Amino acid sequence: MKFSVVLFSVCLLVISVSGNSAEKTGAVGGTVIDKPEYPPEPEKNGTTPAPTPTPAPPTTTPPITTLPTTTEATTTTEKTTTTPATTTSTVAPVPPAPTPTPTPGPAPAPTTGTWVVNGANHTTCIMIKMAAQLNVTYLNKENKTMHQLITLPNNTMSNATGDCGANKQFIKISWNSSMALNDSLTLHFNKNGTKYSLHHIEASLAPQDLPSYQFNTTLMIVNTTSEYPIPLSNSYRCTKAVKLNLNSNVPNTTAVFEVSDLQFQAFRSDNSTAFGFAEDCAFETQDVVPIAVGCALIALVIIVLVAYLVGRRRSQARGYRSM
Repeated sequence: MKFSVVLFSVCLLVISVSGNSAEKTGAVGGTVIDKPEYPPEPEKNGTTPAPTPTPAPPTTTPPITTLPTTTEATTTTEKTTTTPATTTSTVAPVPPAPTPTPTPGPAPAPTTGTWVVNGANHTTCIMIKMAAQLNVTYLNKENKTMHQLITLPNNTMSNATGDCGANKQFIKISWNSSMALNDSLTLHFNKNGTKYSLHHIEASLAPQDLPSYQFNTTLMIVNTTSEYPIPLSNSYRCTKAVKLNLNSNVPNTTAVFEVSDLQFQAFRSDNSTAFGFAEDCAFETQDVVPIAVGCALIALVIIVLVAYLVGRRRSQARGYRSM
């Protein structure tokens, strides 16, 4: 019983103390706020006391809350823009190039043509058919050896003139070269009794037809060896390619006259357009024939000599045995 009375007294004491504290301060959201003090009521005599200054509420600094910092890797993509550089330059006017000297192009392949020379009473004294080309070797301005091919055009692009003499005749074939200058090839024939022959060949070439030629004069090249003796009223024919060497008075300048499908006849006395009986070059003695005959003779001499030596040795051996 006494214990109950004591416990009740303690509870009342705690309640009273809590009430006094609640009057002085109030709890709002866990934060203690001082109870405002009201000004005293004016006295009944009508005088208003001076207002008591209200103290400023204490400044409460809010706690600093440190938030977790999240570091994110930021990938920056750099775009490189290349701006083309603009270069301003002053171009000097280019003087006009000098007109180059035209040079002849490669020689075309020779084609067969037919040329004639007419004499008195419209008779044909010379007739020739061939395909020809000149291979000229010379030194240029730098002293280098050069080779130039010059093709004889056929009869549609050239013309023939000549002379029908009693003992000497010639035919001159002229054409315009690539440089619009005249080139020519002349064949001379001589008569000797009942036969005639091609006495010599000469060619006249413009210097512009030879690139970097060191001279400005016309080149003359000649073959002076008589070729092909033919009976009168006959023609000469050779379809295979034949080469003739031509020389010049210019140092280090030569040429090779290559002709194929050749047939010619000079000292004619009729106006027909057909060749006389043809003597073909195929019937000429070839160099291989005498070489073969010489080799056979040498082999025969060697065989005879060996047989003689063997027979002599045997006879000597028999003589020694009889003794």
